This record gives sequence, C-alpha cells and structure tokens, in this order.
Amino acid sequence: MKIAAGGKYMMTAITAVIPTGHKSRLRRLAVQLGFIILLGGGYLGAYDSPLFPEIAPTPVHLEAASPKTLVIDVKGKILSPLSLNENVWIGGHRFEVPPPWRGHRIEGETARGDLDFARLPAELVAEGGEIYVTRTARDAFVRMARAAAVDGVRLLVDSGYRSAEYQQRIYRRKMAEGEDFYDIAQGVAPPGYSEHMLGTAIDLVPSKWTFKDTPADKWMRENGAAYSFNQSYPQKSDRGFTWEPWHWKYVGDG
Repeated sequence: MKIAAGGKYMMTAITAVIPTGHKSRLRRLAVQLGFIILLGGGYLGAYDSPLFPEIAPTPVHLEAASPKTLVIDVKGKILSPLSLNENVWIGGHRFEVPPPWRGHRIEGETARGDLDFARLPAELVAEGGEIYVTRTARDAFVRMARAAAVDGVRLLVDSGYRSAEYQQRIYRRKMAEGEDFYDIAQGVAPPGYSEHMLGTAIDLVPSKWTFKDTPADKWMRENGAAYSFNQSYPQKSDRGFTWEPWHWKYVGDG
C-alpha cells in the first residue's frame, strides 16, 4: 500500500510540470509501474515463506536409497546381490551356497527327539564317545561291524547324527581360524546340506583321506552294500561331490 501511495504522490509532482497532452499517458504508465512493484514484492516474499516447503532452503530427501543385501565371504569379497539362489547364514553374514551343494539341501531336518534314535555301542565308537543314529541304522551297523571283526577288521565311528546348528558351529570354528567359507565348502557340507542330519550317515575312522586303502576301506567297499550301507560321495560322482571314502550312509533294506 505504501508503494501505491508513493506512486500517487510521485505522479502528482510529475504531472505538474508536464504538458497537458502527455499527462494521461504518463498517468497510465505510473499505475502499471506501481502494480509491477507490488507483484514483485509478493513473489520474492513467497520464497522465504514456510507455506512453500518445496523451495525451502534445506533440501528434503523424499526417498532414501534402499541398501542392497549382498552375499559376501569373510574376506570381504562381494559375490552377488541377494537373489533367489540358495543361501545360508554364518556368523551374521549370508553366503551363497556353491556347487555341488546347491540344489541338494536336506529337506525337513529332523530334530534328535523326533526320530527313533539309538546310541552306538561304546566299543564301536572312537574314544568311546556318545554317537547317535536311527535305531535301524544302529542295528544294521552293529551286525556289519561284527561281521567285519570276524574277518579281522575293526570298524569304528567318529560321527553320526549332526544337526544343522552343529554343522554351523563347524563352519564358525573354521572361519574363526581364518579359513574362507567357500574353501571350507569344498569339503564340508554347509548347514542344511549334510546327510548327517538324517541320522543314517556315519563317518568311519579315520575320517580323512588316510582312510583310503585301509583294511576298513577295503572291507566296506566289498561288503558294505550287503548291509545296506552305500558310499554317498564315491570317487566318481556324477553330482560333482568331493570323494569321501570314510562317509557311509544306511539306505535301508529296500
């Protein structure tokens, strides 16, 4: 309003010294100038107004970037974005299950209390420890071990039923010692992929490469099938598994 009033006074002073023929035109120009000044003041004031948040001085981030979950190993190597591939959790990190385990997850893990488990006789267990398998697997192994003993061969077991949690502890221990998840997976089934979860698989002593060509190895290759025990990871595997001559699984009478 002050601008408009000021414009009126200015117009009066100017028209006093301007010829009458030009006063009308000048008056119209002055009115237009005052209107422009009013609009300009209001437009500039709007930029400082809280009623216009879209042009506030501080930028507003409407959508934060969504972090992508990545599959990594303990050495920090990024393998791939989390996808529909099979994955396992170890030590707070998610790992992509590598071949040959991928596609061979043991479905429907059975808790120890949900099956008819039985303890193997202490004399058939390394260092007399407590090892459990299903009752049918236990009975079949006892018969087989007795037959082997008649032939002068002693069969000892150092691993039977193992849960997925136990398998995860194996990985955590090895990774804490500096081993890489994918190096471990070359010879140890990831959690959820071990036949030991079924309670029908056993590892014979010694459960490493030195088992090869031992009297127990030779006897099992010749007689294991007669007692319904098969070598799960043979030397020539069409599934690509590493050979484990010490690992045998009870497959039943059928």
